Amino acid sequence: MYINIKKIRIMKTIMLALVLAFSTITMAQNKEMKKEKLSTEEKVAKQLEKMSTDLNLTEEQKQKIKPILEDQVKKREEKREDIKEAREKQEKKNREERQKMKKEMEENQANYKKDLSKILTPEQMEQWEKNKDERKEMVKDHMKERKRNKN
Repeated sequence: MYINIKKIRIMKTIMLALVLAFSTITMAQNKEMKKEKLSTEEKVAKQLEKMSTDLNLTEEQKQKIKPILEDQVKKREEKREDIKEAREKQEKKNREERQKMKKEMEENQANYKKDLSKILTPEQMEQWEKNKDERKEMVKDHMKERKRNKN
């Protein structure tokens, strides 16, 4: 009887180790899958398709918006690359630099909004604003969740 209990404990320990090993491997694979990056063209196409669906864009509007989106995506990628490089070098931006970067991003967003307002109807613009606010809230919630999981 003592031998059976010992064997059962060993089997339980082995099973637990296997479950932990497989879950770790699965999580690592999921992270790798998430890191699959889209090209600039794919990002633009995806955004344009989403806007087209959400705002019911005409073909003419799509043609006018596409170059604006391309410019936006390129600018965003450049900013992300700058941030990534600074992070890799472990450089901390001082408050002044962060404020400057924030101001540039806000100006960029304002110009984007202005360009869109020339192309979209007032109803479409209102829907775009609503969608933007919803996305902003989702990002905020996501960041809070990441912070919570980090601690």
